[in-house]
Amino acid sequence: MYLAIAVLALCTPAQFVDEPVHYGQIDLFDHGDFRLFKPFLTMLPGYHALVSALLWAMDWRSLAGARFVSALIGLCTIGAFYLARRRAWNSEDARAAATATLQFGLLPILLPYDFLVYTDVLSLGLVLAASAATMSGRHLLSGVLMIASMCVRQTNVIWLPLLAGVAILPLWLEGKPTLRRRLGLAWPYFAGAALFVAYWLWNGSISLSREQTAMHPDWSLHPGNIWFALFLCSLLLPLHVVIGCREFASRMVAKPWLALVPLAAFATIWLTFRVDHPFNQLLEPLTLHNAVLLQCRDNAWCLVAYCLIATAALCGLAATPLQPRAARLLYPCALLALAGFWVVEQRYALIPLALWLVFRERMSARIEAATTALWAIAAVCLCLGTFSGRFFP
Repeated sequence: MYLAIAVLALCTPAQFVDEPVHYGQIDLFDHGDFRLFKPFLTMLPGYHALVSALLWAMDWRSLAGARFVSALIGLCTIGAFYLARRRAWNSEDARAAATATLQFGLLPILLPYDFLVYTDVLSLGLVLAASAATMSGRHLLSGVLMIASMCVRQTNVIWLPLLAGVAILPLWLEGKPTLRRRLGLAWPYFAGAALFVAYWLWNGSISLSREQTAMHPDWSLHPGNIWFALFLCSLLLPLHVVIGCREFASRMVAKPWLALVPLAAFATIWLTFRVDHPFNQLLEPLTLHNAVLLQCRDNAWCLVAYCLIATAALCGLAATPLQPRAARLLYPCALLALAGFWVVEQRYALIPLALWLVFRERMSARIEAATTALWAIAAVCLCLGTFSGRFFP
């Protein structure tokens, strides 16, 4: 299936949404012109430099070649997920980890981007590889991979506290660690954070393009991506959410005050729901996430359904066991990562969701098999719709 979609993508001459900017920058590098598309490029050009170098090495200088390289990066990202899953769940056999990896490879909000000239898949792959290195005790390698990931998307700095926590917490479980030992483990992560701060001070904004800071402000928190990520989780994991909500309801019998949680969540989502970023107003080509958001903005009943679906994910998935214990740091890091983006897009949920899939305890084989089948159908539909020009995710 992966090969068939790759062939379809390589045979599609049209460029989608952000591809003209990314491929334009790659084409400049490929022809020895190292100017930057500063008015449009918000991220450091690490992805563009890598792809242009590979295109030069293959002597395949075209949009199809760039998409082929992106597909290879997608395969490497699937491999990084497998390594991270094996490290997180040492008790899980190779076959179970391979099944979880198959599911990740079919993740509907990810698969179309494996074949597009976008930075997100390389960014995700580097974070997953860094997570695997951290859980293997290879902290210097993890720090290097995280710095590389920040050269693709600067905002990946938010995952450094998570990886530092995963590195250091086992020391507390073994006994009181010395300051020297803690610093010995943590310094690669602090080095990445220091380089990010140095870049920020030098550039004057997190966005590489200062012209884009109005659309991607540094000091701005918005809950829209948090609610949209929860909404997507309910759609992607309906069986998990239903079972989790049942367990939540049973806990409410013993602790009636828990009923305040869904009520407060629903009210918060309702009161803070906004669709005010200019990029979320665009529907040409038909953009699915924008269509959903605008429908909820204009129709009260759709907004009620949106709030209920997002609330169900919060109540149904929050108690999912994660391993290792420090993986609970994923939740505050994910909240900060998602809230830092004004424009609402499913791409921003990729890293939080992928890490959650790495750390989570899987359910019964039947439930996971049904989820995999659902994702396979949805992923194929999204890819066919994208590369036929009918819509964009």
